[in-house]
Amino acid sequence: MRKAALKMTKRRALWTLGFTMAFTVLLLVRLVMIQVGNSGYLKAYAANIHVHTIPLPAQRGKILDRNGAVLAMNVPREQIVAIPKYLTPQQVQPTAATLAKYLPFSVSQLASVLGNKSWYALIDRSVTPALGQKIQALNLPGIQAIPTFGREYPNGTLASQVLGMVGAQGQGLAGVEYAYNKILAGHNGSWTVSTDAAGNPMPQWQKSYKAPVAGNNVQLTIDANIEAVAQKWLKWGVQRAHAVNGTVIILNPHTGSVIAMANWPNFNPNNYYHATSLEMNNYAVQDPVPPGSIFKPVTATAGLMLRLFTPNSLFNTRGYKIVNGVRINDWNPVGWGWITLTRGLEVSSDQVFMDVALKVGAVNLYRFIKRFGLQHPSGVGLPGDSTGLWIPPNQVNAVDLATMGFGQGMAVTPMQMITADSAIANNGVMMQPHILRAVLSPSGSVLKKVASKVESRPASAQVAQEIKHMMTLEATQGTGVPAQVPGYIIAGKTGTSQKIINGKTSSNQFVASYMGMGPMPNPRFIMVVMINRPVGKLFYGDQVSAPVWKHIATFLFKYWRIKPYAGPDNGSKPFVP
Repeated sequence: MRKAALKMTKRRALWTLGFTMAFTVLLLVRLVMIQVGNSGYLKAYAANIHVHTIPLPAQRGKILDRNGAVLAMNVPREQIVAIPKYLTPQQVQPTAATLAKYLPFSVSQLASVLGNKSWYALIDRSVTPALGQKIQALNLPGIQAIPTFGREYPNGTLASQVLGMVGAQGQGLAGVEYAYNKILAGHNGSWTVSTDAAGNPMPQWQKSYKAPVAGNNVQLTIDANIEAVAQKWLKWGVQRAHAVNGTVIILNPHTGSVIAMANWPNFNPNNYYHATSLEMNNYAVQDPVPPGSIFKPVTATAGLMLRLFTPNSLFNTRGYKIVNGVRINDWNPVGWGWITLTRGLEVSSDQVFMDVALKVGAVNLYRFIKRFGLQHPSGVGLPGDSTGLWIPPNQVNAVDLATMGFGQGMAVTPMQMITADSAIANNGVMMQPHILRAVLSPSGSVLKKVASKVESRPASAQVAQEIKHMMTLEATQGTGVPAQVPGYIIAGKTGTSQKIINGKTSSNQFVASYMGMGPMPNPRFIMVVMINRPVGKLFYGDQVSAPVWKHIATFLFKYWRIKPYAGPDNGSKPFVP
């Protein structure tokens, strides 16, 4: 009995030993498989848990005016980031409730982000350093404040549609910020670190650091002082005429550089999410409208260049013209009787320019329209730069051609139109308009300077001089008298066009314009004022836009220290070319 028990015990011990040895061998095999066969996977898995790469946004370049004044810049900010994976379900709601006290998000919005179990989430891209430090001091699980930069526009609404704004990810969304985003953005860096059990980055466990590369600066041709004055008087003009919106563009006709581009209404790019589409629209380059009589210098140029007319050619004006059985009225219903081409532009006779356009013909008129750059975007360097709207030349009938002669039946942007008329100011040479003056390094050295470029030569110097003479008479004793600046001689052209609504010419919606240059005879600038849809008794260009032009031009003469030089007649007896 005792021998049997010992034999049984011995057998059990052997089985136990065998099982233990077999189990140990299996553990060793498994351990080898884990440490050798799966080592790569496990290392990657561990890194995924404990190693994280945090993006470091590059400092965005500044936007400067032509004098170096800062229009847009970066300021120190902090971004609030989270590692939701490290939050337990019980921590999500209280963490979201705490953050909601400091950030402009609801508890539910924050809880949705913090509860998604991802390894990285950007909570707020830009908070003040003080707020970032306050949130960091709360020691919330998985929440970190990382130093970064935020975009600031120190002048608020100044040139807002030109500058545009920057989105949540630091990308340009509109204006110069969008057009030159690659220049301004720079190259982001990264910070790869290990984290502790709570998901907090541990700098002493840093894996790698790639420094961000700052973006370059962009210098514009705009003068901030002139821009501010243009914006001030445009606002006055739009509100005075109870209009929808308006624009002012000031151009150097000899270089093509844009000195000012103001729109009203506008918006504050520091808080662009409150802006309406009307406020964000750059009317100067985005909205084609019938130009009206400020197009007449183009028609006159075609007639003179083709030698079909001279400045002294005579026209019998009656206040209307019958074209293919259709009566087209002049703005003056009784006309002026027999007048010259020069007088026709001076008083802005529509009938005179109907006659000129009909004799020039569609093919030739379109040739000059193309030469004046009115069939393609202006190329000024801003997004949304629109082309003109034209009837195809082979579909133009006599009525279309007659109305085109005085600026109806087509649409161009204010930028296209001032570029075209700038050729008259520049002795027949049209320069490529541009708003970029130079690209500068972060330290301020010049990397690229934009050179002036001739776009076309739509008129001879003689014809340009003849048109300038006509426009000088218009400004000194014609429809443009309200734009006169005492002590200075200017040249200009009023415009009042009827808008096209649903394909038809409106009888009560207008665009009031004034295109002028000065000081004569060698203009330093050309400026257009366009006010869209004035309401009430004031809707003609001389009533609505010419006074705005006068106020801004008065400032320009003083700002540039151009001394008064005109006699008591203020140029009513202008220079003779």
